[in-house]
Amino acid sequence: MTTETFQILVNGTLMEGAKTEQVKQNIAELFKTTLDKVEPMFSGRKLTVKKGLDRQTALKYKAAINKAGLAAAVAPMTRETPAHTDNANGISLNHASLATVGSTLDVSPVTASADIDTSNLVMDSVGETLSEATITTEPVINISQISMGGAGEDVSEYTPIPEPDIDISNLAMGEAGEAVMRYESAPEANINISELSIAAVGEDVMQHKTVPPADIDTSNLALDSTTDQP
Repeated sequence: MTTETFQILVNGTLMEGAKTEQVKQNIAELFKTTLDKVEPMFSGRKLTVKKGLDRQTALKYKAAINKAGLAAAVAPMTRETPAHTDNANGISLNHASLATVGSTLDVSPVTASADIDTSNLVMDSVGETLSEATITTEPVINISQISMGGAGEDVSEYTPIPEPDIDISNLAMGEAGEAVMRYESAPEANINISELSIAAVGEDVMQHKTVPPADIDTSNLALDSTTDQP
């Protein structure tokens, strides 16, 4: 009696929330190899990474690969073709292995069924309208003062803007290059400096007014000769 064996398949699909670079590092550590050797496992092609396993061992490998962040599937094997090795990376592909008829080779992670409580829902009879539409009252719009123009008729009413009345009869145009700006020379300032003189070095040229002493009446003030007693 032939014992059924299983293989582990991957195609580069990541587990939910996993980051590619971190998963590559985890897989390399799991298989005790380098990052370049596990690169084909993330190429999008379906690859066999382990084969000839019993069911329990295959499930353990799948769980370990999933924990590392990479989706994996367990598929049964009935006949194996010679192992094919990618010479550039040294990874056993074995993607030509035949599975039994009806086996599911999809490596997508199994999605848990949604937990939706439908205990408070009921189904109505066929053809029954479930939506309760609110009938909207037709608006009352008075269009008695509106009329429709003929086809091609311009119905816009433009108010013509009168041209501005500007007298330019006293204006003339100068020749090309002619300076049309007229600048008047400012008259020279007539400043009499005959009454001015230069003060000697260090001389105070500011004229300060003499301030009279303050007139304060102190006739009603006296010094207190009383001393404090110890």
